[in-house]
Amino acid sequence: MEAKEFNLLEEPWIRVITPELEQKEVSLIEALVYSHTYKELSGEMPTQDAAILRVLLAIVGTIFYRYTVDGEKEELSQENNSDIVDVLERWRDYWDKQSFPEEIIRKYLKDCQERFWLFHPDTPFWQVNNLQYGTEYGVECLLGDIKESNNKATRHHFSMRDGEELKYLDYAEAARWLIHLNAYAVNIKVDKKAPGPGLPVGIGKMGQLGFIMVNGENLFQILMLNLCPLKNGESLWRLPKPVWEKEACKEQGCKIVSPDNLPELYTIQSRRIMLKRNNGHVTGFRAIGGDFYPVEEEFNEQMTLWREIVIDKKTGEKKYIPQLHNPEIYAWRELPTMFQENKKYVPGIIQWLNVLKKEYKDILKSVTFRTIGMVYGDKMNYTYGDCVNDTVSMSAEMLSQLDGIWIRVISEEVGKCQSVAAKAIDHFSSKICKLFYGNGNLKGAIKSKLARNYYFSINKGFREWLISIIPSESKIEEKREEWRKQSLLFAKKVVEDYISTLDITICYYREVDKKLLTVSQILNEYYIELHCIYK
Repeated sequence: MEAKEFNLLEEPWIRVITPELEQKEVSLIEALVYSHTYKELSGEMPTQDAAILRVLLAIVGTIFYRYTVDGEKEELSQENNSDIVDVLERWRDYWDKQSFPEEIIRKYLKDCQERFWLFHPDTPFWQVNNLQYGTEYGVECLLGDIKESNNKATRHHFSMRDGEELKYLDYAEAARWLIHLNAYAVNIKVDKKAPGPGLPVGIGKMGQLGFIMVNGENLFQILMLNLCPLKNGESLWRLPKPVWEKEACKEQGCKIVSPDNLPELYTIQSRRIMLKRNNGHVTGFRAIGGDFYPVEEEFNEQMTLWREIVIDKKTGEKKYIPQLHNPEIYAWRELPTMFQENKKYVPGIIQWLNVLKKEYKDILKSVTFRTIGMVYGDKMNYTYGDCVNDTVSMSAEMLSQLDGIWIRVISEEVGKCQSVAAKAIDHFSSKICKLFYGNGNLKGAIKSKLARNYYFSINKGFREWLISIIPSESKIEEKREEWRKQSLLFAKKVVEDYISTLDITICYYREVDKKLLTVSQILNEYYIELHCIYK
C-alpha cells in the first residue's frame, strides 16, 4: 500500500435512498451532513446497512459527546460534572436542528482524514497494512450476499453474480463489504505463526447479536434515535475512543475488556484484514482473527435482544446472552424478549427511547423497531446463510409501559399464539398422522406446515392489532377479546383447510392403543384445546 487511494471522506461509497426513492452513492461526509435529506441506508443487504450504521453512529456519538450543536467544544463527562440532564438537553438541541452541524462534521473528519483512506502506506481504513499472516481469500469471500455450499469436495458459490464480478470489485463496493466482513465474518482458523495470543475469536461481533434498531423518517432521525448517549438510559458513557483515534493493533486473537464507550464498541476490529488491489479494483484479501470479548451479560451492548440460559444445572446458575434472530420467527413474536419484566434485560435502545418519550412527549407518536441478523450456513459458522430483516410497529406510548400492564397483555397474547402452534397444532399433527399413516413419522412435517400457515395467517392481523393499541385510550378487555377472536378463527381455519385436502375415504377410523381415532374426534379435541388456550 505504497500509494494512497480512495478517500472515504470524499469519494462516494455509502449507498442511500433519496426522498424520490432513488439509490445514490455518497461520501462519508455527505452521508452525515445531508443525512436529513436521505431516507435510509440502502446497501447490498440489511446486515451491510446495520454494520455501516454502527460506523456512522460511532462518528456522531464522538462528536455529540465533545461538541454542542453550535460547535463549541464542551465534553460531556463525569470529569466535567455532566449529568443526565446535560445529555438530554444537548440531544434535544441536536434534534431540534433536524440536521447535523456541517462545520463540526467536516472539521472533525478532516482532522482524522489520514485514517479514512481505503489504501494507505501506514493506516489503511479498517485494515492492517502489510499484513504478513493469516489466510488468503478471493474477492468472492468478501461478499456477504454469496452463499457457499458446505461440501468441501464440491464447494461452490451461489450468487446472482458471475464471471468477472466474482474476480474483482470497485473500491466503493469493497469498502462497504470490508465493514460488513469485520462485523459478520465467519469463523476463521488461527495462524500459529502470527504474533499475539492467537485465541479463537469466533464470528464477527455483530454476528453474535440479536441486533435491534429503531427506524426514523430519515437517516438523521435514525442516527439520533439510535444514538443511545445514556448507558441503558441511566448513566453517562466514558469518553469516546473510536478505532481511528487509536493505534492500529496487528496482533492476532486478542481478548479485550469490554469498551466503556459506544464509539469504541461500535468500531471493534473483529478481524485483522488487508485488501489486495490491482488496476483500481480489489481482487482479494488476507485476514486473521482480531479483538473479541465475551458476550455473556455484556450490557454495554445497546442494540441486541437478551435471553436467559442455565450455565450450571446443579446450582441453577443463569446468565443472559444475546438472543439471535430466527428467519422463521416474525419480529412481533420477539416482543416478550424485547420487553422483559426485569428492566435490566430490556435492550438498551428501548430503555433509551423510554427516557426520551418520558422527557419529550412530542418526539414520537409511533415507533418501528427493526431486527436484522445473519444466520450462518452451517453449525460451525464457516459459511454465510440467511439474512433476517423484519420490523414491528407500535404506539410510542408503549415505551412507557416497560413495567406496565399493556406489555404483559401483549406478551401473554404472543404466548398464546405460540401455545396454539406448540401444543394444539402439535397434538393434532400427532393424532392425524397416526390415523392416516399408522405411525408418527410424518408428524414433524405436518406440524411444521400447519404452524407456518397459522403464523402467516395471523401475521398481518397481529401487526394491525398491535399498532392500534393506544395505552391511554384503549380498553384492555376489549382489545384482548378483539385479538383472540382473530387468532381463534385462523387457528381453526388452518386445520380445517388442511383436512379438506385429505381423502378421508381412505381411512374412516383406526384403532390406536385400543382406542378408535377418527377425523371428527381429532378435530373436536383440537377445538377443545383451542378453547382451553382462549378461555
